[in-house]
This record gives sequence, C-alpha cells and structure tokens, in this order.
Amino acid sequence: MTLKIPAIVLIAGTVVCVAASPLCAIDIITKKNDGKRVNGTISAMTKTELTLKKNQGDPEIVAANNIAAIEWEGGGGDLKLGYSDELGGRYESATQRLMKAKSDIKSPSEFLKGELEYVLARVAAKQALSDPDQREQAIQKILAAQKAFPDHVRFYESQMLLSQLYLAAKDFDAVRTNLEKLTQAPWDDVKLAARIVEARALMAEGKPDEAIKAFQAVADAAGDSPADASRKYEAMLGLSRGLIEQSKFEEALKILDEVTEKGPADDSTVQAEAYTLQGHAYQGLGRTKEAALAYLHVDILFPRETAYHAESLYQMSILWKLVQHPDRSAEAAGKLVQMYPNSEWRKKLAGQ
Repeated sequence: MTLKIPAIVLIAGTVVCVAASPLCAIDIITKKNDGKRVNGTISAMTKTELTLKKNQGDPEIVAANNIAAIEWEGGGGDLKLGYSDELGGRYESATQRLMKAKSDIKSPSEFLKGELEYVLARVAAKQALSDPDQREQAIQKILAAQKAFPDHVRFYESQMLLSQLYLAAKDFDAVRTNLEKLTQAPWDDVKLAARIVEARALMAEGKPDEAIKAFQAVADAAGDSPADASRKYEAMLGLSRGLIEQSKFEEALKILDEVTEKGPADDSTVQAEAYTLQGHAYQGLGRTKEAALAYLHVDILFPRETAYHAESLYQMSILWKLVQHPDRSAEAAGKLVQMYPNSEWRKKLAGQ
C-alpha cells in the first residue's frame, strides 16, 4: 500500500526549507560584464572571488572585480535601502540604514558581517572626499574593516578608496605604500587604476610633465574590455588636467569632448570630472559663460559625485556674477553652503 502525502504538506515542507535551511537560502550577484544575475548561497570568499553554491549543478565562481551588486539573503530591507541611498548620494541616510541593518540582522554570516563593515566604510570615504574633517575617521574605518575581514571581496575596492583619501590629504608616501598593495590584485584594470592614482599623485606634486607621460602610458596600455575602457577614459581625463596645467586649453578640450561623447555614459565619476575640467579649460580661454554651463552639467546631472559637485558650485558662484546672473550665483553659493559646509570649496567661498 502506497502512502499518499497531501500536496499541502509538501508545499509546507518547501516553505520550511526556504525559510530555515541554509541550503535553500538565496544570495543574488549581479555581474558587471554582462548584467546577468546569478543566485545561490555564498559558500566561500577571498579577496579576489566568491563562490555561489547552488542547489543543483556546479558552484559558480564570480571575480570580485566583476561584482556590480550583491543581494544578501537575510539582509533585510534596511540593507537594500542603504545601498539605494548610497547610490543616490544620500550618505547620512545610507549610514543610518546600514547601522540599523547591522543591529537588526540575526546571526549574519561572516561574509555579511564583512559586507556591512566595508560598505559603512565605503560610504564614510565618499563623504570624506568632499569633507576633509571626516577624512581621518574614514581612513580608520577602512583599515578596521580590512583588519577584521582581510579575505573579503570588498578588499581591493577599499584599497582604491584609501588611495583616493590619501591623495586628497596630499599624503604621497601613504599613497604609494597603499598602491603597492593595490598592484597585487590579479586584474589588469585594477593595476591600471593604480597607475592612474600614481599619475594623479605626480600631478598633485607639481610634476605635470611626468604626470602627462604616465597618463598617456595608461591610455595606450588599456585593452578593449569595458573595465579597461573605463581606465582609458580616466587616463584621458588626467592627461587633459595636465594640459590645462600647462595652459594648453584647446588640446585639453579636444580630449574632453571625446570623453563626454564616447566615454561610458553610466560612469558618473568620469563624466562629472570631464565636465568639471571642461569648465577649467573654458575659463582658461576666457569663455566664461561656456565654463559656467560646463559646471552646470555637474550640478544637474551628477550631484552625487560630491567632490566635483562642490567644486562646480563654487566655480558657478563666481562665474555667474561675471556674466550678469547674480541670482544664479547666489543659488550656487547657497547650495554649496548647505550641502558641503566643511568642504575646501565652502572655505574658499567664505574667503572671497
């Protein structure tokens, strides 16, 4: 005699499996290279990759530099909203959401614990890029995350942020020490990014000739992959910055036009820097209104790129006056004071 089990019992058993069993948990990874979403349970992780264990089939390994987003099983709504706030440049709100997620998540895996610490540090670093008063605290948060979770897929991402913070602080010894760790990454695009930071350091040290050569070398070395293409355009931006430093404004504008027209439209950092540098070049040529309009692009399209946004607001507060638009000048100055009260550009405005 065969015992027939009611279908509802089977369904209930499935629900129990989904809700309670780690084997049925689902983490979702969105890949950068093709936008595809893959799911399973994150079962292993290193600095360079994570492994997704699936209920059926072989595990899938995803390289750290190919992770666009992670949706964590058990992460909860506040974690998702924290990511969203970070993406929208709402850093205070993002921090609050992430801290709430950290306190509310029950029995998180070591991987998820590390994610929370690294993302909190990442948000702090983004804030600090436009607020020097928060810089040291952000650096310490990154170092603490690296010490607690040294084998996490966010490690090399955090190394890049450290380089940017040290560069903003003009601590060039720390920049170069940090770059030694960054160049240990196994991916060409990350190695190219490290070379770009080194070139930016040369520029900040007042060595534009050396910096231009370094930027050009990176642009020449970049391959055809989407990741390499992004590094190529970043190098082109550095090259144009060097040309502006040498008062070669027309040459710089030709490069910048190529970046804004052909560069990655979804890379807001590249685009924001490109329009900021356009503003600098137009100012150098005495084309004041065009300069103001270039900075306006940053204000309208890329306000979450806080470092470039703060600088653009400062420049507009000056330029709009020169072209007889005091109302726009006042608006830009008001935004700068309200949004970036501790930035170097706010301090420059106060000194006008």
